[in-house]
Amino acid sequence: MESTLHAVGRRVGTLAAALACGSVLLWAATKGPDAGNYTATDEAIYSFADISGSSGGSGILSGTDDGTAVLTLPFPVRFYGQVYGLACVSTNGALYFVTEAGACSGYDADFANTDLSVAPVPNDAPALLPLWSDLTFQVPGAGSVLYQTVGEAPDRRFVVQWHDAYPQGSPNPVTFQAVMAEGSTDILFQYLAVDLGEGNPAASGAQATVGIRNAAGNASNQQIQWSYHAPVVRNSTALLFRVLESGDAVPPAVTVKADPDNLWPANKKPVRVRVTGTVVDNVGVVSARYVVTDEYGKPQPSGPITLAANGSFKFTVSLAAVREPKDKDGRDYTIVILATDAAGNEGKAEAVVSVERDDRKKK
Repeated sequence: MESTLHAVGRRVGTLAAALACGSVLLWAATKGPDAGNYTATDEAIYSFADISGSSGGSGILSGTDDGTAVLTLPFPVRFYGQVYGLACVSTNGALYFVTEAGACSGYDADFANTDLSVAPVPNDAPALLPLWSDLTFQVPGAGSVLYQTVGEAPDRRFVVQWHDAYPQGSPNPVTFQAVMAEGSTDILFQYLAVDLGEGNPAASGAQATVGIRNAAGNASNQQIQWSYHAPVVRNSTALLFRVLESGDAVPPAVTVKADPDNLWPANKKPVRVRVTGTVVDNVGVVSARYVVTDEYGKPQPSGPITLAANGSFKFTVSLAAVREPKDKDGRDYTIVILATDAAGNEGKAEAVVSVERDDRKKK
């Protein structure tokens, strides 16, 4: 698994076979669903998979303050309907999903956690925030960020663990983790050591932001803030974020536009047509694809569509500016966009590109 370190320096094995497993519930609460249909609950089984020491977790960001590192995820992770293969992990208790390694930059100021209802995370990125606050590994006795893939396909889990990270000014460290599950949208936060002792201002998340959010989460309301500067997370507890997929009968809303929509002159040459549009769904889009058909039944392009975090897409297709001589009204290509959400609903939109019989559209 690749990792690339980006340190800013602003200031001074295998998993054990038996995992501790027990349900610890101090106060039951549920939040959501948000506009992405995620919910959050602290009524979750706590089963901390400690990947430190001989357990075999790989370490990054040791000795670093305000740094990030790119991790290649061991399996595709679907988050708010988008599929990611890379994550940008911060020393400051945050994990950002990115689409390319170079995007793991511009997080120099992420030591300053925000109230998600007021301000986004740096770069307005999709993020997991198990304990987003000003943490450091640049003090004696500090550990590192650990990561490890646990289990066997198709039921693997990817564990990212902030091990012995020190809140600024705290004499005691915190240890917690975020867990992603293969083939699932579930996100689990687990807290091994966050209480920190009486009188510590960072105890129990009192200086942290805890939650999840999509890109542009403030505008779309695709985010759940569990807490902001509130001492509500405790040792040996877990938070579960899960998509409610049942009962949704609303398909994705799809738009599409083709440019140009008229191929002229009909000189038998290929023309690159730019296709743009959006796919938006309250549950989350699982897949999107395009299919080109034409009235002659000739084979035409088709394939998957990559959606940006805000649901927009763009791609080009090559279409021939040619029509059959017997065709008296011109040739029509139909570009069909198909999108399926997490509940199995399919949305569709079409754009027509014509090869006119004459140049009347040009007059």
